[in-house]
Amino acid sequence: MSGTLWEHAGPREAALPCRRDKQKSGNYWNLMKNTLRRLFFAGLLALFFASGQALRAADQPTAKTQNAAEQVKAKRNWYPFGGIVSGIDIQAGTVSLVRKVGARILRIDPNSILEINGRPAALASVKIGSYAHGKLHKNSAGNEVITSAKFEKEAPNKTRPAANR
Repeated sequence: MSGTLWEHAGPREAALPCRRDKQKSGNYWNLMKNTLRRLFFAGLLALFFASGQALRAADQPTAKTQNAAEQVKAKRNWYPFGGIVSGIDIQAGTVSLVRKVGARILRIDPNSILEINGRPAALASVKIGSYAHGKLHKNSAGNEVITSAKFEKEAPNKTRPAANR
């Protein structure tokens, strides 16, 4: 035995690790821990950036969602109306409906479709007191214009079917 810690004296001592082996193995484990830590945090960082790009891509509208939004807007350019006729002005082309306060004035244009009891009719044949319902739209001036209207003697009953119990 020469007395140094790095040498092995014989076969019996060869099985026992020396200090140098312990130092080497300790450095190895520290190096491995640090490498694994770096790889773990690099993976987390890559995941963070990848998810950020996916979120930004999800926020941008696609052509399909833009077309769907346009269809929703263009789908309904009319709205329903209903009420009792309180007045008719044939020369002005208007029909007035009863309100709680005042009257609602609806205009007629050449494209308006009028029906009385299911048959095509002219504005002159509409009677005061009949029930009117249908569709209307707003023109460029903001006036309500009848698209299609049906005039009946009485308002339909607003009965709802009883709930099943």
